[in-house]
This record gives sequence, structure tokens and C-alpha cells, in this order.
Amino acid sequence: MTEKNFLANIWVKRILSLLSVAYAGLMIFLVYTSLYYDIKITNKASFIVLVVFLSVLLGGSMLYTRKQFLTSVVGLAGLLMYLPVVVLFYSKANLILLIPLGVVSVLIFFFSGAGEGLKTIIGTIYLLLYIICILFYFLYVTIFSGHTIDVIKSQSVSKSGNYRCYVLDIEDTSKGTTKVIVEPNDYDIEYSNITFVQKGYKRVVYNVRKHNLDLNVEWSQDENGKDILSVDSQVRFKEEDAVKEGRAYSYFDKSKIKYKILNK
Repeated sequence: MTEKNFLANIWVKRILSLLSVAYAGLMIFLVYTSLYYDIKITNKASFIVLVVFLSVLLGGSMLYTRKQFLTSVVGLAGLLMYLPVVVLFYSKANLILLIPLGVVSVLIFFFSGAGEGLKTIIGTIYLLLYIICILFYFLYVTIFSGHTIDVIKSQSVSKSGNYRCYVLDIEDTSKGTTKVIVEPNDYDIEYSNITFVQKGYKRVVYNVRKHNLDLNVEWSQDENGKDILSVDSQVRFKEEDAVKEGRAYSYFDKSKIKYKILNK
């Protein structure tokens, strides 16, 4: 069998179309993580190589098998799955992930083997969804979030390593704000070049309507080895309270998360 005949073989295309399942799985994974995690790219060079490799592999295979039913279905759904990912993960630092994913999603949608009429209808719906999301994002940034500049002035980890805190300096049109925020330090999902940072557990333990304060933030432990956080010599956080039972306590209890696919 010649190379040309091999590539034209229907079974080769059907087998390679299974890679579209890998693409769909990756997108579903990112949709889930975008709801519960922020991402932090820790090694840009290796991450770019990985993203380019996956984009070429998955994008190329799906373009090659675009007329296969499985690839066509995934191709039509790709832009829908990409929407929450780009909205919730959007930042300049994350563009090295979002741009390749966007290019692949657009290409496999327009070149999928689905009928032109079907692609026109679905594409119009997607376009409206993207426009609505852009408008909501614009309103949120310009009206609800206000014009502030948030700067993390310092960060530290507790003695046990279970918690971390950071001093957040917020500058606005008035006096500004200084906050000290505590969150769990062992809920993140770490890979070689990217870290999924658990969100939704931030607890403000210090909040003063004045910014650019020089705070003395210090971790210590009690006689039972439980972490304590002091701000300017005043205790602001006790691990002993954070692990008590009851709705007013258990600040960082993982069981409160309904979906726990990624949790340790």
C-alpha cells in the first residue's frame, strides 16, 4: 500500500478521528477547571512547546478527519466549550494557552464535515453568545468592578505549609484599601509547567480603608502545632477555628465543593 493510499484509507481516518475525543476531553477538563481554579504558567518555554505540539497534533488530525462523524460533532461543539475557558481564564499571561486553543477551535469548526446550513445556524448562535459575554464582561469591568489597581505587596506561607496569606494593596479614587487574605496552600494541582490554583476559599482577615500600609504579618503556631496569623501583633487567623465543625467554621472544607474530580 502506497503512502497516498494509506492516508486515504477510511479506517486510518476513523482511527485518527479518535484523537478528537482527546481534544474534547481536554476542553471539558479546561471548562471544569475554569470554574474552580485559576491557572498559573510556571515554565513558559516548556509550556509553549507543549501547547504548540498538542495544537498541531490534535488540530492536524481533526482537519485530516474532518468528514468523520466523530470529528464533525466535536468540531461543532469546540467553540461552545472554548467560550467559558476564554472568559474565565482570560489574562495577558494566559494568552499562550488561549490563542492556540482558539485557533484550533475556529479551524475545526469551519472545516468540519457538517453541512454548511448547520454550521451557519450554529455559528450564528455562537456569535451571539460571544457578543453577549463580551458585553457583560465590559459592563462588569467598567461599572461593577470599579477603577482599582490591585497590587500584592507581600506573600507568606504558614509554618505547617497548609495555609498562605498575602497583603493586597488596592488603590482607587478614594483612600484605597489594604487587605490581608488567607487561603489554603495545599489545594492546588501542580504539573511541571502549569499550576491550577484553587479559588473560592479566600478569607479576608484584615481590611482597612487605607492603602499602602506597612503591615507586619507573621505566622506562628500554638502549643498544639496549629497555625496562627498575626497582623501588627494582633491575631487575625487561627487554624483551630478554621477546622471546627459548623457552618461558621470549617472555612476551607473541601466537602463543600459539589464536584471534586480534581481534588486530592
